[in-house]
Amino acid sequence: MSQQCISLSIDRPSGMGRLCEPEKAFHWIVMILCVLAVTVSLLLRQDGDGLRVFGIRWPVRCALYETFGVKCALCGLTRSFCAMAVGELSSAARFHLFGPAIFVFVCLQIPYRIHTLWKTRKVNRLLRRVGLYLAVGLLGGLLINWLVYLGGLI
Repeated sequence: MSQQCISLSIDRPSGMGRLCEPEKAFHWIVMILCVLAVTVSLLLRQDGDGLRVFGIRWPVRCALYETFGVKCALCGLTRSFCAMAVGELSSAARFHLFGPAIFVFVCLQIPYRIHTLWKTRKVNRLLRRVGLYLAVGLLGGLLINWLVYLGGLI
């Protein structure tokens, strides 16, 4: 295997037509995680005391909030995803400011990863860069949103 094939860089050499095994594995993992996130969002239902799946209380809670009473950068994101999955945009934005944008980003990852895995030629560099910039922008937004929240606590 060539050295070029090992890297997962944004700028793959133009002569390289097929994905390498490590790159394929990466795309498969991201796609499966995105499908799971969307599926769980569709299955979970909100009620007065939290989230439920098939009537059973969802056991996952934020450890930072439970321990110290301080919300983490992702607090409310699950409820926001659940609201987005059923089309409640205003509720989703109330639960987490970046929830709707992150949900759309996750949903768009699924067709992108399918396209990348089954296309024999390399994926458009522009499309890769846009995805990377969106991911970095969303992460930056999450961090800034959390810092503003923390600033309000001080």
